Amino acid sequence: MSTSDTLPVSNTRALRLDGVALAAALATLVCAAPVVVVLLLAAFGSGQGVTFGANLTRDGAIGTFTLMLAGGGGAIVFGAGAAWLVSLCKFPGRGVFEWLLVIPLAAPSYVLAYSYTSLTWAGGLIPYRIEGFWGAAFIYAVGLYPYVYLAARAAFVSQSSCAIEAARMLGAKPLSVFWRVALPLARPGIAAGGALACMEIAADYGAAQHFGLTTLSTAIFRAWYAHGSSQAALQIAAVLLVAAVAFLIIERYARGRAAFGGGSSRWRPLPRYELGPIAGGAAAVFCIALIILGAVAPLAWLARLALLHANVEDVIGPFVNSVLLSAGGALLTLVLAAAIAVAARRMGAMGKTSMVAASIGYAAPGAVIAMGMLALFAMAREAGWVGGFGTGVALIALFWTYAARFASAGVQPIDAGLARLSRGLDASARTLGAGPWRRFLRVDLPIAAPSLAAAALILFVEILKELPATLILRPFDFDTLAVKASTYASDERLLEAATPALLIFVAGLLPILLLTRGIAKTRAGAHE
Repeated sequence: MSTSDTLPVSNTRALRLDGVALAAALATLVCAAPVVVVLLLAAFGSGQGVTFGANLTRDGAIGTFTLMLAGGGGAIVFGAGAAWLVSLCKFPGRGVFEWLLVIPLAAPSYVLAYSYTSLTWAGGLIPYRIEGFWGAAFIYAVGLYPYVYLAARAAFVSQSSCAIEAARMLGAKPLSVFWRVALPLARPGIAAGGALACMEIAADYGAAQHFGLTTLSTAIFRAWYAHGSSQAALQIAAVLLVAAVAFLIIERYARGRAAFGGGSSRWRPLPRYELGPIAGGAAAVFCIALIILGAVAPLAWLARLALLHANVEDVIGPFVNSVLLSAGGALLTLVLAAAIAVAARRMGAMGKTSMVAASIGYAAPGAVIAMGMLALFAMAREAGWVGGFGTGVALIALFWTYAARFASAGVQPIDAGLARLSRGLDASARTLGAGPWRRFLRVDLPIAAPSLAAAALILFVEILKELPATLILRPFDFDTLAVKASTYASDERLLEAATPALLIFVAGLLPILLLTRGIAKTRAGAHE
């Protein structure tokens, strides 16, 4: 046992205001500032448009809540069912489905909505229209079930095999084991995945707007663009932010309890049920249907439309803009996330507080962060620090918004990579005279290099898919792939929207598959 391992935590992680800690504090301030401004202005604003805003907020809250019930409920049923089948049952193709079931995670909901609208409306292959409330609920259910699937699968595979074997020995049938043993033990994981899916539904703008629904996200745009009431938009954004934070707390609480199912310190392969021909065929059909509905059918239809209308020249500019914005935003966000993650490991409670503050931005929809950025810009303009909202200011606002929105998505993988750093190694470097920045550059970053690469990939794709914030803050005549697809879809030009939507879809596939492979490797006995 090393000397550092014997020291109390309070001694090894005492508060040290070094350069890295100050950088982390600045990064936290950058991430939290837009959110804080939205809450303050909503609470102490002018009050103009309060009545109008209240009515719109009520309608948006009802629309958001009902969509979460229908779409989120469907995602939970699909995701938990698929996770149970691939984790605890044997049937043809189980190993392949285990990977392919996460593919729908690569497609934003608005891309699925555009594809299914074209697929089912006039000229499409399917004669049943997907539209309105139930159309959006269907899109959310088949597009967001992977959030529940990943969380539930992790909960199922971490369960004690002893409990399941005991239930079998007592004569319980497969469905009885599922309802009375496996499902209760996996409930925290399923709740965490369901909370994430509901957060995505609450934050979504593109799909809800495409189907003409009033939700809190679409209400922000309606209050601002259609009625010119920025105060009402801020109030709606504050309500949406509070709801998002509530779901974040639920998700963290549920994830914290997800480990209560462990009952044995020894790892053994989970006993899987050998399904009969009919049950196994039904399980395979269920998994195939989810993959086809969530990814294959919309992707194939977008590819067909893109080939029919190959408007390559039209998407070159948005493609270049998307790559530049995503690369710049990912680099900036990665730097901030690395500072926060390292500080969280060095500074104990203060560092953890910094991580939570950065997570609030990830829970908030992009439209809320964008509203906060515009409020900050208005303050800076009143103070005489900036002039108009020109291209340079707009790009800075966009990069800041991306950092505030996605810093948590970068912090989590970096923090997981730094978990391999023993306290003894950091203490040894400190004892040998290495300063905070030298330890950061020569010890922390090299150890977390693989996680940094994964975080950069995730951030790039997340920014590439971001629509509401980019739509609000982009410079004049500056389109990205997401904005281009949304603009065409709003004008009912779904044929032209296919190419940018397809590029967004394909760009998200690689990191999703790499992430799934990484998760599979982390489990004990993964290669057995």
